[in-house]
Amino acid sequence: MKKILDRYNSWSWETRLLFIFALISLIPAFASLWPSTPDVGPSSVSVDTHIPKGFVLIPIEVQNYEALDSILGRFGIVDLFRTDEKGVSRQPVAVNVRLLRAPQNPSRFAVLVPESEAQQILSHSGSYAVIVKRPGQGGTEFVKQQISPRRKIIYGGG
Repeated sequence: MKKILDRYNSWSWETRLLFIFALISLIPAFASLWPSTPDVGPSSVSVDTHIPKGFVLIPIEVQNYEALDSILGRFGIVDLFRTDEKGVSRQPVAVNVRLLRAPQNPSRFAVLVPESEAQQILSHSGSYAVIVKRPGQGGTEFVKQQISPRRKIIYGGG
């Protein structure tokens, strides 16, 4: 080691500077040879790795999926309504449910529900109408008009 240091000290300052620049320029070359970690992107992560314990992911047919394409990203909080044969929304099924878009086919959706409540979603074979809600909030409240109570008229003496 002492021999290498003596040789380095015997060089002129220009040679030392050139040697230091050569070493610095070799750092990126050695760094490119180092094995890189695999990229973690949406294609390398499976959806089923994100399902919490006690929950299931149920694929559903969404009636208004064209409208969802422009306002919903990969997931959102929604209310689900059953639709009849004519496509009219009738019964609310679930509120504040997490809706996920399929990564392989963006026109397909699935809902993340507790396993104990899955039967309510699976019992309906038709499509669902989806209403997107703001996450973390109870949603919009509609104010009902106040109707004055009518007087009761009791006929008879009873």
